[in-house]
Amino acid sequence: MLPGGRDHREANVKAYERIRLEVDGGAATITFDIPERANALGRVALRETLHALGACEVREDVGAVVLTGAGDAFCSGFDLKEIPAGSDDEIREHFDDLALWWHQVLHRIIRLRKPVLAAVNGVAAGGGFGISLAADLAVCTEGARFVCAWHSIGIANDTATSYSLARIVGMRRAMELMLTNRTVEAAEALDWGLVNRVYPAADFAANVAQIAAALAAAPTHLQAMAKDRFHMGWRQSVEECTEFEIQNVLESVTHPHFRPQLERFLSKDGRSNAVQVHLP
Repeated sequence: MLPGGRDHREANVKAYERIRLEVDGGAATITFDIPERANALGRVALRETLHALGACEVREDVGAVVLTGAGDAFCSGFDLKEIPAGSDDEIREHFDDLALWWHQVLHRIIRLRKPVLAAVNGVAAGGGFGISLAADLAVCTEGARFVCAWHSIGIANDTATSYSLARIVGMRRAMELMLTNRTVEAAEALDWGLVNRVYPAADFAANVAQIAAALAAAPTHLQAMAKDRFHMGWRQSVEECTEFEIQNVLESVTHPHFRPQLERFLSKDGRSNAVQVHLP
């Protein structure tokens, strides 16, 4: 509870202009809601997304977060129409400010202590591609497309792609995607590990809801530890990595979740009842 008897849910109720935040069955869905611009994100949308992610992190009724787009696009990156038609200094100032919001959104997705699922329902271009890469899991429709896009408009890549893209697909493939700027269709995205599953459009919403509910039902504190270790461990020595791992183990065995879960696992009937996240 917060001061004055308010709980976190009341404190984070907010009317958004460019996104929607909906909570159902323990999973929160953040929808980029500018379909007339293929869900390109400007300052307002980025600020709202950052606020919604923060609200999801503190809400006790949220165990997982889904990111998706309205209409037939996931997110086409930053809003080109907001670029000022002024001097070089004005353009530079615009991108300097915009980067602040983009970076905070990407940082929050990666550091959020709850699993984040990107439900890519259409094109994911530029920053939209970066958002899908930052999520913990990603699924897409058969009509989804992924494209770097930065070089086609004359700017350098950003949205943490220099952190995430090569880690997911490998250096050679990352270079190919960035330097050739070619579009990756859904089947190839699955083959390269850009997404975990591909679904027909008609079944997409139901499958996303099923995955989100399963993620939300799983032990959030253990998911948070895994996220942190995966993002940090690859840059650490094995000695440093294992030291952090054992600290997490010691914390987890004193958590209220541990003893009942162990007892269920050790019981003959309980093994099949352990929480599992199934990706259909």
